[in-house]
Amino acid sequence: MPLRQKVVAQNTKSGGRWVEIFRSRNIVLSMAALLCAMTGVFVLSAMVPNYLVDYLHLTPGQMGLVMSAIGFGGFVGQFCIPGLSDVFGRKIMAILGFVGAAILLYIFTAIGANPPALFAVLFVFTFFWMGLIALLTGPIATESAPAGLVSSAIGIVVGAGEIFGGGVAPVIAGFIAQHYGIQNILYLALSGVSLGIVVCLFLKETAPKKAAPSERDRYLSVAAQ
Repeated sequence: MPLRQKVVAQNTKSGGRWVEIFRSRNIVLSMAALLCAMTGVFVLSAMVPNYLVDYLHLTPGQMGLVMSAIGFGGFVGQFCIPGLSDVFGRKIMAILGFVGAAILLYIFTAIGANPPALFAVLFVFTFFWMGLIALLTGPIATESAPAGLVSSAIGIVVGAGEIFGGGVAPVIAGFIAQHYGIQNILYLALSGVSLGIVVCLFLKETAPKKAAPSERDRYLSVAAQ
């Protein structure tokens, strides 16, 4: 059957039903992995400034320098990690991204009041962390979506991460900071990225250069929509 006819047949079969999205193992795992990654997004962005000033006693200027690493590292990571996944595969880059983020975040907790070192470690951590978000919500979600439901799949993956990362994680972080000290909020983010390693072990490879022939053909039909 010609590729275009396959696409029409798949679109007719799916009927635009959202339930088809949740039958994709990778979509469900991407949602779970993004929950893990997003645990640190708002925790670090919202509460690390207080950690740097109130706990490490950096000046506001030093704190601003350290926090700028999030923007610089995120900029580089969001095109490098997905780009590297084209060559090495989505699954391996997702696993390595979470491993790298966990290691760098652990180092960040142990550095102390050293602004240049804090900047460097936060830069590399954010490289992995923001690269993971781009990888999970972009290539993996797109290549794993049922035909005709690519945009919906991306939206559901992103939405799941935002609900937890933007709604639940800050509440938990605030409770930890109030009752156990602000320095311990970093372990909440560390727990999230560490759990992400386990989740990504179960991903199915979808990169065109690395996927099995049957999976590659399925993706090409989806991409031809």
